[in-house]
Amino acid sequence: MHSHDSFGLGHLRRTLTLAQALTESRPGTNVLATTGSPCATHFEVPAGVEVVKLPSVTKDADGAYVPRSLSGGMSTTGGLRRAILEQVFDTFAPHVLVVDHQPTGLDGELMGVLRACRERGVRTILGMRDVIDDPVSVATEWSHPEVREALRHLYDRVCVYGTPEVFDTRAEYPIPVEISERVEFAGYVVRRGERRGTGPSELRPQVLVTLGGGEDGESRVLAYLEALAGQPVRWDSTIVLGPLMHKNRARHVKRLARRLKNVRVRTFYADLPRLLSESDAVVSMAGYNTVAEILQARIPSVLLPRTYPRREQEIRARRLANLGLARTLEDPTPSGIRSAVEESLVESTDWKHAPRMTGCANFCAVVDELLTASHEPRTAMEAG
Repeated sequence: MHSHDSFGLGHLRRTLTLAQALTESRPGTNVLATTGSPCATHFEVPAGVEVVKLPSVTKDADGAYVPRSLSGGMSTTGGLRRAILEQVFDTFAPHVLVVDHQPTGLDGELMGVLRACRERGVRTILGMRDVIDDPVSVATEWSHPEVREALRHLYDRVCVYGTPEVFDTRAEYPIPVEISERVEFAGYVVRRGERRGTGPSELRPQVLVTLGGGEDGESRVLAYLEALAGQPVRWDSTIVLGPLMHKNRARHVKRLARRLKNVRVRTFYADLPRLLSESDAVVSMAGYNTVAEILQARIPSVLLPRTYPRREQEIRARRLANLGLARTLEDPTPSGIRSAVEESLVESTDWKHAPRMTGCANFCAVVDELLTASHEPRTAMEAG
């Protein structure tokens, strides 16, 4: 399983969730996950799963990939990543390759591996989150010749980790005709968690504020703290900053929070479903994993999506708001956040339009189908 992971924690978290589901459904299965996430060691790795850390990248102010730590530019870092991926593939010799989000990996780093899969009869799955970006941006990315080749010829199945009721990938994105019949909506991928009880409570309401990886969440958490700094509120707050927030910014947020009552701040908390089960409302960015866990927990939410470097979160938040499953503030102000949280604590959410949370089970079923199907090894030309 490969996730390129340049920004945030989403790809790694989703990969580990799917890996655990796979090892539990198929005892004796071994999963090797390759990732560029700088937080590769932050999460508990399931039994039967091993993680190989690739050199990390991030994005600069213009949205271009740059090395996170190494000098020498992207040519050096990209070459290292490609060499590691090809060596891991040759040595581990998998029966199935699962690629998350980027059809060819980062800057085409997986093309050699994908072509080798076709030559050796290794089954291939491309996993897509519910929303990638706005349709024009996706069409531009997918116009690259290697991406077109990968989509047309190098994948046996495309698993969309979402539902068409929220976002219909087939209608919104330029999926090649050759692969349209191989697209399957699996439902949302989410870790197991508990739903909060609906009975009355005499305790103060609990509001969770979560910023995903935290790399770009500072302005939102500062707006939330400002919302609390006026008149006293009737709820307690738990704020999870995320491990990628810059240390100086995290210290600044913690200093501000100490001046307020009933606010606790954590840098990182691996078991977010547990915190959600203990909360009455959540204020969050609109990343895939956090939104899926909010939907599973059936917690009223106020979503503060980012719009850069991708519009993915903005689109997801709008679609969920249109279904009555969330409140969204695309340009959050302290007063707006405060009002939205108040509304979330007193107005019930109708969950009848909630999407399916069946991504793990359906993904495992796809893997089973590919492994049990009787196919001869195919070349890229024959696959086309």
